[in-house]
Amino acid sequence: MSRLILAAVVTTLLASTASAKCFGFRGEDIKVCVDGTDNSARSQAESVCESVTSNSCSISGSSGECRKSGSTTCYDGDGNEHSHLTADFSLTGPSLLVL
Repeated sequence: MSRLILAAVVTTLLASTASAKCFGFRGEDIKVCVDGTDNSARSQAESVCESVTSNSCSISGSSGECRKSGSTTCYDGDGNEHSHLTADFSLTGPSLLVL
């Protein structure tokens, strides 16, 4: 019984902290990685996209990382360009790792 409770607690902690995302946008070749997946995080990502591209941006999907390539550029929530960003799913909370 105690193992079941421990497993439930660990699962809950992991699920609640695994929330940093990299958002892609329709018609744009960029991804913006921010902490969170709520409306505030999505708005932050859209704002960075609009600032970088000077276009209106609409989120098309999300993933756990962004790697710069010939067609994709990666930005953090402050609008800084990076070659690789990945979500850090740790027990201390979500954050972005710059690799």
